[in-house]
Amino acid sequence: MNIKINLPDKLESILRQRAAKEGIPIELFVIQAVTERLVDSNADTNPVSTSNFSQWLREWSSRFPKLNQPVDDSRESIYAGRGE
Repeated sequence: MNIKINLPDKLESILRQRAAKEGIPIELFVIQAVTERLVDSNADTNPVSTSNFSQWLREWSSRFPKLNQPVDDSRESIYAGRGE
């Protein structure tokens, strides 16, 4: 569903700053804010339903840079030089 909302300039500025601070698209920030507001206190407090989890995970992972080389995340490399 698409909804057109006319926001005052100051509110729009704050909205853009908060979305940028969290590193997410403004659309996702608005969806999260609305979802949090609509969650019933007696209902499940998880705003990400099971059916939408894969979409949420793709959006979340898209915020991070893609690496073109393998990454050594082994225990040995993480704790190298710490006397273990």
